[in-house]
Amino acid sequence: MKKLSSEGKCFYCAETFAGNGISRHLSTHLKSIQSEKLTKKKSYHVKITGAKLYFIHLLIDENVNLEQLDFYLREIWLECCGHLSSFEIKGTRGTQNSLDDGEYGINKNTKVGGLFKKGIKLNYEYDFGSTTHLEISVLNEYLIQDKQGILLLSRNEPLKMLCDLCKQKSAEVVCLLWHEKGTMFCDSCKDIHVEECSDFEDYSEGYIVNSPRMGVCGYEGGTIDTDRDGIWQK
Repeated sequence: MKKLSSEGKCFYCAETFAGNGISRHLSTHLKSIQSEKLTKKKSYHVKITGAKLYFIHLLIDENVNLEQLDFYLREIWLECCGHLSSFEIKGTRGTQNSLDDGEYGINKNTKVGGLFKKGIKLNYEYDFGSTTHLEISVLNEYLIQDKQGILLLSRNEPLKMLCDLCKQKSAEVVCLLWHEKGTMFCDSCKDIHVEECSDFEDYSEGYIVNSPRMGVCGYEGGTIDTDRDGIWQK
């Protein structure tokens, strides 16, 4: 399979950049906005990554709490069955939240303004069984008031996944079971896969979605930024 790479489109100017270049580009817009609109309110430029190739860049107002960020991550990337989740500062051991016997990690009532600072990294987990791991990196802080609370600055475009059989068409479905000949198929080739995988039609056919939780626990996609939640169109 051809090595995959990710790229994202800038919210402000709609230009597309490689995944390792969009951070620097977004900073130019944020610096410009900060210089034009004087305020003492603070917002944070945050990059969140999962499964190496999936990323989102967010501008998060200082008054947003972790509960709101948790909800956002669920709605754009994760939510399937209402699993538990946790935030932890990277490098610390998980501890039970003393305010809630069912919660672990940092208290979700914590506002990001009292936690985030440039350079800090957090680990986030969704579902303590079939866990999806995310890394949250605070890239910078700006004197910008974001009235939306959480603003999507960029998200990786759907990855350029081709069918494992024909190598020509965009992959549309994924087999949740591992197979030597491949696990991703276009609509035409999935009928060929049925012949060697008796479980495919019954329960192992899954959706290809633009999320690090693809293929896990029946996840079918999010409710935020749905135009970029589907498959790559060749």
